[in-house]
Amino acid sequence: MRQLDQEILAMFFRLQEAQRQRLWMQRIWHPHTFRWAGGPPKVTHTGSIRKQALDDLGFGPSHYDRMLVAERDAKTELEQLATEHPLAEHFEEIRGLGSYLCGSFIAAGGDIERAPRVSSFWRGMGLDLVDGVPPRRERGKRTVRPLPAYPHVTRVGEQIRHAILRSRGVLKSMYDTVRAEVDAKNVDRKKIWNHKGALRIVQKRLYACLWREWRLAYDLDAPDPYAFAILHHDDGHRLRIEDFYEK
Repeated sequence: MRQLDQEILAMFFRLQEAQRQRLWMQRIWHPHTFRWAGGPPKVTHTGSIRKQALDDLGFGPSHYDRMLVAERDAKTELEQLATEHPLAEHFEEIRGLGSYLCGSFIAAGGDIERAPRVSSFWRGMGLDLVDGVPPRRERGKRTVRPLPAYPHVTRVGEQIRHAILRSRGVLKSMYDTVRAEVDAKNVDRKKIWNHKGALRIVQKRLYACLWREWRLAYDLDAPDPYAFAILHHDDGHRLRIEDFYEK
């Protein structure tokens, strides 16, 4: 893994851990800051004993304050590191993305040298297919293999999907176009599956272009996807990263 990519990944994990501990401490010491159905939980004698025990172990209000600062500093440093990455210029040009998602995406992508083809990159990012459909857990059945993505990769993917829907730019327009096509082909399918399917297509297109730019920036080969390299699909359907830019 390249040095900058490794530093970004380490900073992302630092941010993730600071967020986890801050949220944990916030629920205990500042429950009124959350929205609770029926109001915040009542203070009980057992809860008071637990708080005292946590405070004695160093997990008191001061720890929450430290994690709040650590989270803020880690996010700032992650964004700063991301601006030094070759992908930064593309994230800045795509409406709805930015330095934070750039750093998060790089952290999720990991070692780009281990993804020689876009299909292997999709798999590492949790977007591969098994027998033509996304792998899912089925109730009552043991999975043949684990789902492909690490938890932090899945989280970043969810953040980018939200960004696509909120972008109000090229990403959202592309989603709307693909959604109309998916709805037309799957009239009888539940709308939620058409929504997820269309979102997945846009996400894979974006990832394919970013994968290509990442590989080329490091002087690595970036072979065409199977559809173009083997099946010789119409080259007019090929997307480049500039197609996601705001005009």
